[in-house]
Order: sequence, then structure tokens, then C-alpha cells
Amino acid sequence: MQRRKFLQTTSYLAVGTLLPARAAGCSKKESLENIGLQLYTIRDAMQRDDNETLRRVAAIGYDYVEGAGYRDGKLYGHSPQTFLAMLKNQGLQMPSGHVSWEAMKEAPEKAAATCREAGQSFLVIPWWPEEKRNAEGYAELIDILNTSGEVCKRYGLQLAYHNHDFEFNKMVAGSRPINLLLSEVDPDLVQFEMDLYWVARAGSDYQAYFRKHAGRFPLWHVKDMDNTPEKFFAAVGEGVIDWPTVFSKEQQAGMQYFFVEQDRTVPGKDPFDEITISHKYLERMRY
Repeated sequence: MQRRKFLQTTSYLAVGTLLPARAAGCSKKESLENIGLQLYTIRDAMQRDDNETLRRVAAIGYDYVEGAGYRDGKLYGHSPQTFLAMLKNQGLQMPSGHVSWEAMKEAPEKAAATCREAGQSFLVIPWWPEEKRNAEGYAELIDILNTSGEVCKRYGLQLAYHNHDFEFNKMVAGSRPINLLLSEVDPDLVQFEMDLYWVARAGSDYQAYFRKHAGRFPLWHVKDMDNTPEKFFAAVGEGVIDWPTVFSKEQQAGMQYFFVEQDRTVPGKDPFDEITISHKYLERMRY
């Protein structure tokens, strides 16, 4: 679980309440103790030399990672036991990992068993294809989520679904897909990984979802959006998203783990430099 340390000793106030006025120097501030990284951010390096890449991730200061390399019972081409040993050798943990919807439809038992053997607590379906973003397609996705959620539960895993912008800015049968999913999946079997960049890019309000569906967002993707018409990906802290306000809602959202992710970098920028900037910002951030 994401742990925090208090910089000032104060009584805890639930998210959503107003902090009372305090004397100067007595305001409560929290800082992040553990910071995670989605390995998709450095996918090319993982393909070249996964062990060296994990070493570099740990050297930057990341505490845990989220996988994006599941395929047919293996993680980045390794058995789950081997990959778990690689993580442990670098002092890393992997509480969550992405698995394609196709794998969860065709062989959910194999995927769940692999992820559990690798030490995961969460398994995430990260994408739904464009040609299936219609009423019939989302009915299929709901069935996949509920069915594979039952499989995951048997293996001691929590299934989650990861959003992009299209779940928030498109309409299907008179409803936004994210609202359809939240209302139709079994909350005991399926939770959500909120990608805050894509919510912002869609022009939606993450706080409204945290209020209405409190506790259903145990995982977050933390990526920033630059201040350009392209709204391109940016290192955390170098864009327009107000991260202290976001993290002030962690209890309401039910957040347990968050992962820095940057899908792409501006040409000429090194992803390792970007994830270092993100880590330094989050390490310094107070909220």
C-alpha cells in the first residue's frame, strides 16, 4: 500500500473536509514515501537489457514498478519466478502488471497464475480497441472484465481496467464508456486504474469521479501534460496538472499504488532523464 509520512504532527482530516485555519507553521503537509514506475515508459530499454534497466530504475530511487511485458505465461520473456528474482535483486517490487484483453479472454487462468507467481496484487487490462468502441463491443468488455475478475479473485488478485481519453470524451448508446463500465462491472471483482493525463486531456473532472465512486480507483497513472496545443506528455511537475491537489484526494479515491508513466518523449529527450525529473519532483512534492 502507498505509505506517506507526516511532516507535521496533526490530527487526520478526511478528504473532502475543509482544513481549519491554523497558526503559521502548523499546517499539515504530507510527502510521498514510495514512488512507482510503469515500465512501458522505458520499454525499448527493457527489450535491450531488462536486468540493467531495472538496476537503473532502482538507482534513480523508484521503489516499485508496474509491468507491461506479459505474454503467454511469461514476463519480458522470463518465467514469473525468474523475473521476480530479478526484481528482488534490485530491491524492487511489482504489485501490478498489464495484460491484454485478448489474453484475459482466451487464457485468464494462465495470466492470473503468472502474475500471482510474480508477486502481483493487481492485474490490469489496459486497452480496448477502436473497432470495438460501440455498444456491442463494450458489452463484450464488461463480460470479459466480470469473468476474468472472478478468475483473478481465485488467484488472490484484484482486476482493474485502465482508461484513456476515449472512455471520457466519446458517447456510446447515450452514455460515456467510463460511466457504463463503472455501473455495469461488479465492484467486488473489477476496480479501476485512473490515468490522470488522459482524464485531463479529455477535459473531464477526476475529482467528480472520486466523489461519486469513492474507493474504486486503487491504482493511478501519474503523467503530466505540457502547456501546448498538442497537449503532449511531459515529465511530472513540468506540465499543467496540479499534482498536490490530485494527491490530496488519494484517500477518497482509494489509491494504493501510483505509477509514473510517460508514453512518449519529445524527440531528443532521454526517457531515463524524464523519469528522473518526475521522481525528483514527486520526492520534493508536499500536499
